[in-house]
Amino acid sequence: MRIAHLVLLLFLLAGCSEETTGIQPGRTTITEAVYGTVLVVPKEAYTVFSPVNGIIDQSMMKEGAEVKEGDELFRISDQRAKLEKKKARQNYVQALENYQGEVAVLKEMDERINSAKMSLLNDSVNYARQARLWKQNIGSRQAFETMELKFNTSRHYINELQKTYERTRQQLADQLALAGTSLEISGQYYDEHTIRAKMSGTIYQIEKKTGESVTTQTPVARIGSSSHFILELLIDEVDISRIELGQTVLVRLDAYRNQSYEAKISRILPHKNSLTQAFTVEAVFTQAPERLYDGLSGEANIVISRRENTMTLPTELIGPDNQVLTEDGERQVVTGISDLRYTEIISGIDSNTIVYQPE
Repeated sequence: MRIAHLVLLLFLLAGCSEETTGIQPGRTTITEAVYGTVLVVPKEAYTVFSPVNGIIDQSMMKEGAEVKEGDELFRISDQRAKLEKKKARQNYVQALENYQGEVAVLKEMDERINSAKMSLLNDSVNYARQARLWKQNIGSRQAFETMELKFNTSRHYINELQKTYERTRQQLADQLALAGTSLEISGQYYDEHTIRAKMSGTIYQIEKKTGESVTTQTPVARIGSSSHFILELLIDEVDISRIELGQTVLVRLDAYRNQSYEAKISRILPHKNSLTQAFTVEAVFTQAPERLYDGLSGEANIVISRRENTMTLPTELIGPDNQVLTEDGERQVVTGISDLRYTEIISGIDSNTIVYQPE
């Protein structure tokens, strides 16, 4: 009989221990946020490429060093470019000499034209005198015609010399212009072997050093802003539609694990990255660490909405169809925003309702 009473007592105690304790909704501040990974990058940055193929003959770059726009970064071996520029300059000097030098072709032709003009003047005087004599029936017809032919020949000769002079002048002018263009191009090609910074900033990364070969497709270095940084956040495609400009971002960087910082969404890129399968969102610090580095990583939460002193329940107490278990059975509730632990209750129950863990 005592054994039977002991078994009954243990059964009752077991039943009491399995009885579920309910809780009432509480009032608290709840923040709904979208999670994303974050990377610190310079606000402005570019990758340095060589405009020509070759070997780095000299490099003035040092990682972490600051440069000014126009500073020389490195030089590509330019022996061939030097020879091309020297040849182009020689051609230009020769073309200039031919066009306007002391022994220029045009000067020689101009002297021939002046000499022909003197001959024409002499022939014109003789022709005029012979014509007057012929009108006076003095002299022979043959002498008159001979002088007339000589005069016309001299005049035609001058016309031909002047045409030839103009053609030659134009050809020499074209050759001079072409030589000048070639010299300018060779100078630009020579200058391309000296690569300069396109912006003021810091050299964050060097990919190639002196003696290494490069092509026009080879990254050589990376230069970016020295003091202006932004945040790049990777956001899952299921959350991207909830992101808006100006939203607050709570940032925690791995380098400063014990501190959090604030930022604001400044740009939303509309294209999904095929490699990461995520969208990129940019933010600017409103509260930033004293010192930042290119490539710092961490995590961020973008604040979507925030409710203060609102009624909430632990999310685990709410069923998939927004059903909660009460003393009166299941009841439908209307929910609001949620965070990782709690969900806002808008209606369906009040603060006095006791809610139990669903079975």
